[in-house]
Amino acid sequence: MKFKTIFAIVFAILVVIFSLQNAEVTEVNFLFWKMSMSRVLVILGSFAIGVLVGILVSLKRPKPLK
Repeated sequence: MKFKTIFAIVFAILVVIFSLQNAEVTEVNFLFWKMSMSRVLVILGSFAIGVLVGILVSLKRPKPLK
């Protein structure tokens, strides 16, 4: 396996362990919304959005033909 793949798997496992240890309900404020939800959902949701943004940024766009 590539080093990047192993690093990504280890990092994802650490994020899951960290989020499961912070399972309390917390209040989340976003713009005009106020929600009470588990910290696990906040941490994993933030991680998933970060991964998605990273993938979208790293995608290479095909150059238009001249």
